[in-house]
Amino acid sequence: MHRLHPVMIQLDEGIYMVGSGKHGAQISDPMDCNVYVVDGGNGEYALIDAGGGVNPERIVGNIERAGIDPGQLKLLLLTHGHGDHAAGAAFFHRRYNLCVIASKQVAQWLAAGDLEKFSVPAAIRAGVYPPDYEYPACPVARGVNKNDEIVVGDIVLKVVETPGHARGHISFLIERDGRKLLFGGDSVFAGGKVVIQNTWDSIIPEYADTMAKLHALRIDSLFPGHGTFVLNDAWTYIEKAHGCFERLDVPPNL
Repeated sequence: MHRLHPVMIQLDEGIYMVGSGKHGAQISDPMDCNVYVVDGGNGEYALIDAGGGVNPERIVGNIERAGIDPGQLKLLLLTHGHGDHAAGAAFFHRRYNLCVIASKQVAQWLAAGDLEKFSVPAAIRAGVYPPDYEYPACPVARGVNKNDEIVVGDIVLKVVETPGHARGHISFLIERDGRKLLFGGDSVFAGGKVVIQNTWDSIIPEYADTMAKLHALRIDSLFPGHGTFVLNDAWTYIEKAHGCFERLDVPPNL
């Protein structure tokens, strides 16, 4: 039997990838999005996105491999509410008492267990999730809006509203040493790709507005919700996606 060993990948100073599924590095459960840990210093850590909630212990093992005691995690920041990003939130909140932070829309839906808002029944019918897929409700400590700031030790993450892929989608921006680093969730990916789906809240004009906003920021490093990360000149890929929308076209789907 092939054994699965814990894996962690350090991407930048204080930034680790500790989860990634079938659309990425495959270091945790296949259903997981890319999951990141931010080390803010002073013993303060935050988890960005929580994975799909299936075998979350694999993410825990990767966190430990990074030399971090999972008990030191204080915050869980969610980019949006889709199952592969947020169904693991209840596990991390319950086991490690993480304070969950999400957009105000997602906070309301996640606390209420409103799976229709996250298109979970539709995804089960489409075969994206298995018929017995579980997505437990989870209390949210803080609902945030655009430009709100989240402090993790010495690091400040600024909330950027990035709808289009999903309602209530946000990204988290770090500015340091003259560079801009973005945890973009499912807003944009390497190569200038996006994810437009046949769901109630995947809205092309909103996606175009989001890409114009991100293009104006001139992002240096992109840590997306799936696929490979981009450490330098990430703005060039965002520019590709923005250009497609500007031509009244849509970028290629991930």
